[in-house]
Amino acid sequence: MGFLSKVFGGRKRVEPHGLWAEDQEQLDALAARGGDPAGPRESEFFISFGSDVKAKAAADELRSQRVIHELVEPSHDIPEWMLFVRAYRTPLLPDFLRERVDLCEDIASRYGGEYEGWAGLLTDEEKGL
Repeated sequence: MGFLSKVFGGRKRVEPHGLWAEDQEQLDALAARGGDPAGPRESEFFISFGSDVKAKAAADELRSQRVIHELVEPSHDIPEWMLFVRAYRTPLLPDFLRERVDLCEDIASRYGGEYEGWAGLLTDEEKGL
């Protein structure tokens, strides 16, 4: 979602879980692939930063809140500092996805980063393994 859409109100929350419309669409795609959004699963949320100082400060705040995360330095393929916020065996619904997206957007905003989105992984059972 572009910056101007956020500033001028182009984003909408949708019911029944109060998710951003784009997050609901991604959740619907997960369900279409056989995922149960209310079932426990691994998920990741991505925040990028242009500097180590901002990224480390954001990571320190997540650590103080006991949020599982990993800070990854720039590499030859990725020029930004990346903060991966993770959850394990946690259902996305009813509240976790909304709360975690809101947290990541808040962290990105306060520490000069860019919230990049999230991914919910299918479980082995959902993959048919």
